[in-house]
Amino acid sequence: MKNMFAILSLCAVVTAQFGFVGCCKTSCTRSEVPAAAVSAPAPRPTIKTVPSWSLYYGAATTDTVERLGGYGLVVIDPHALGPKSAETIAALKAKGCIVAGYLSFIEVAKWHRYRSRIPREWYIVRDDGSPWSPWAGKDVGWDANLAASLAEPGWRDMLCDLVKSEVLDYGCDGVFMDTLEDIDFHTMPEKEKDRQVEGLRLLMAALDERYPDAFFIGNRTLQRALDAVAPHIDAVCWESFSPKYFKDASSRGWMEMIAKRLKDATDKYGVRVISLWNVDALYPEYEADKAQVQELAKERGYIHYCTVGGYSKLPR
Repeated sequence: MKNMFAILSLCAVVTAQFGFVGCCKTSCTRSEVPAAAVSAPAPRPTIKTVPSWSLYYGAATTDTVERLGGYGLVVIDPHALGPKSAETIAALKAKGCIVAGYLSFIEVAKWHRYRSRIPREWYIVRDDGSPWSPWAGKDVGWDANLAASLAEPGWRDMLCDLVKSEVLDYGCDGVFMDTLEDIDFHTMPEKEKDRQVEGLRLLMAALDERYPDAFFIGNRTLQRALDAVAPHIDAVCWESFSPKYFKDASSRGWMEMIAKRLKDATDKYGVRVISLWNVDALYPEYEADKAQVQELAKERGYIHYCTVGGYSKLPR
């Protein structure tokens, strides 16, 4: 996973040199733009050297590439981008970005196109046998999500396939691994937590073997999941890295504890840390809070990204 991305980068080179669109698709078609009129792709950093990053889970628009192309790392949802997903990813790579695609590793939402393929017995259940959902009873928009068990060999095998079909086949260089934080939810049956961690270890070993040239980012893999993923991943995203860490003493203490764990992972395995803060809407103290959060991240060597209005909004 920590190798250079020669094979995937070749797609962007071919796009630029020969005028193909569709990035690594077998059904590529000739672009209308002559090859001589297309500039050579910009040099691309690695996950270890990117100076900046952004995250966008919205649809591709006329200015998506322009708005995101100035960042070293761009995290997108290939399916949310829509019909022009592969084309947009190829264009971002030609701008010099490295691109990671979103994939949920535990939660399965109604809109996931593979949900019907997951048998009931693969889901985590409560002590009474009913399906466990991390968001049950919470009006958050994804309270109907179910939780597939990493302890199930079938789900791990499917995830290995989904990494390719849902992310890498669109031209992404790496994978943004979401919902692994569920392992730390206090509502998850306690007997399941150790099983999920062990299943995650087995999954990461399988991904190492199958995709040695892809990079992986663990989103909020800050506690139990960190020990399982740290030897295998390239970066951790600290989502919700927010002003509460300097405004609230108890939150500051928790932050320092997590920061130490992440530093240990960095020192031992070379794991990069990126941080993320989303605010629903602008408020009077936003700019001051944003500056403090960015400084807090910088002090710890993290590269930070702030977004306003949700993850489906392009950078301002």
